[in-house]
Amino acid sequence: MWRRLGRLALLATVLVATACGVDEGTLATVGDEAVSLSAFQDHLAAVTGEPWQGVTNAVASRMLDQFLDQEVVAVAARHDRVIDLPSDPGGRSARVRALLEELCGPPPEPDAAAVEAAIAEASSTTRPARAHVRQMLLRNREEAEDARGQLLAGADFVTLSKQVSLAPNADGGGELGFLTQGGLPEELDEVIFALAEGEISEPVPGPSGYHIFQVLEAVPSGSPPRSEVEPEVRRRLVEGAARKHAADCVGRLAHQVGVKVLPDRLWFRYEGRYQEEIHAS
Repeated sequence: MWRRLGRLALLATVLVATACGVDEGTLATVGDEAVSLSAFQDHLAAVTGEPWQGVTNAVASRMLDQFLDQEVVAVAARHDRVIDLPSDPGGRSARVRALLEELCGPPPEPDAAAVEAAIAEASSTTRPARAHVRQMLLRNREEAEDARGQLLAGADFVTLSKQVSLAPNADGGGELGFLTQGGLPEELDEVIFALAEGEISEPVPGPSGYHIFQVLEAVPSGSPPRSEVEPEVRRRLVEGAARKHAADCVGRLAHQVGVKVLPDRLWFRYEGRYQEEIHAS
């Protein structure tokens, strides 16, 4: 209750200040540039997809940090040229990424030793067996036995699924994707993971009727191969290095230009990284 009253009080303060024409609602300064309250509110609504008044303190604080980071980059890049960031979030982010690379250079490649260590760690894990499965759902055992007989006689699974299956994904051929052993009810786990690739199960009773399963691909338990692990490990490390490079760069630029948030102009309790004023160096 007290938190809600506090938020309403802050909102009232902002609305009164706006009505009185105070600075047209400046919420912060970045270098010599004023950051517009209304511009941030529009950005917040566009990114979150909800009215800015209803966004929580934590989300609004995080989004304000990102918004100010982008303003820092734009101010640092201006010098003797005009740089206006686009109002749409996607265009704004793309422009800031380009300016960041211009100001700070591309992110470094992940350390080779760190990559190898991460690959070795990922390759040493043991994964449970997995199976690529599809299903049909029939009303009773008699219909399920009939459908299974047609499949064993060579009927196309996808075509028959569209004709007789009651499953929600029947039109997609009953596709279930890869299922992990141990992640299903025990009675289904035993049936599915006892099937060889291409094999059709006996009818399995369930709450909505009788299921027929087919395993398209079986992956035994064990450690994943390097060829599978390496691309994901490299992607994760490259993205991590890029995030750190960008964060370090923005931090240096913030100290170059200076940043000051005006909390009395905000309708929420700010909990972000710019709570303390950063003085230009």
